[in-house]
Amino acid sequence: MTSDNLTSSNSGSDKANDPSNAIDSKLSEDFKANTDSAPPSAMIHMRCLIVTQDASIIIGKGGSHVNEIREKSGARVMVSESIPGNPERILNVSGPLDAVSKAFGLIVRRINDEPFDVPSVPGSRAVTIKFMIPNSRMGSVIGKQGSKIKEIQDASGARLNASEGMLPGSTERVLSVAGVADAIHIATYYIGNILIEAQERMPSSNTSYRPSSRRPQSGSSSSYVPGYNNTPYGSSSQHHNPPQQLQTQQIYIPNDLVGCIIGKGGSKINEIRHMSASQIKIMEPGAVGVGVGGAAPSGSEGERLVVITGQPANIQMAVQLLYHRLEQEKQKQLRAQQSSSAST
Repeated sequence: MTSDNLTSSNSGSDKANDPSNAIDSKLSEDFKANTDSAPPSAMIHMRCLIVTQDASIIIGKGGSHVNEIREKSGARVMVSESIPGNPERILNVSGPLDAVSKAFGLIVRRINDEPFDVPSVPGSRAVTIKFMIPNSRMGSVIGKQGSKIKEIQDASGARLNASEGMLPGSTERVLSVAGVADAIHIATYYIGNILIEAQERMPSSNTSYRPSSRRPQSGSSSSYVPGYNNTPYGSSSQHHNPPQQLQTQQIYIPNDLVGCIIGKGGSKINEIRHMSASQIKIMEPGAVGVGVGGAAPSGSEGERLVVITGQPANIQMAVQLLYHRLEQEKQKQLRAQQSSSAST
């Protein structure tokens, strides 16, 4: 599949000239014709490791670059905060599958300083995206004797490589995807589609990798202590209860932002509960989450445990809404600080 086959024949509009939109259309047609796979509107949250230098490029001055990627893709894109002594940060992209895959194509273009509206050419520089995939899902991505990886490579032109070992303190492995922007866009769509199908067939438990410079606490089950200060995506552990098809996800948020989550008279938390159709409990200070096998890393000092229970898709929506609210408050505080500094 080459970029030439994916460009639109209608050159009369910006949308038609956007190679990402042409790829979206082509991918949707292929999946409708050849499979009963998840539709492009299916929701997904994909995470990858990026070096701090690339993170700065993706974010841009005052968030200009990341805001443009969000606007053009329709996906939610967030980058974890930099941790002293750790060269990598976590890039979180969530939303409908077609929007998420398009966002990764735009992210590669931004890293390469390439225009968003021009198809990749043979001379385009290849970029490697290091996706973090639950170990329980890696087999589905690889396929029998590597058949799925070969299929994705043939369809996208990207090169895929799955790590053998899991990331420290987690049940995730790295899936490296190397290619030009359009290749990454297409490969991400195929990978995301496999992950959505696998999750629908059998929801699973996963402990997410959290980069950290802190030493493990005594008695902690993980070297990577979760926390919103490390990454806006908190600590998460999921448990599957087969008879009721319910899962529980646990995240930690900073105490000083609990108020913005609850809202006046509980208005914000009730709105998120209603929109996500899930149960959300903000625990008392000092409460510790329960992980698989009874053990879970505790939050750092000044963090509060939040427990979300519901159907997998509802939990995902609740988590997105909670993090969006936290991000809004962080941006509000940042603007207030900048305004205060400018006036002094």
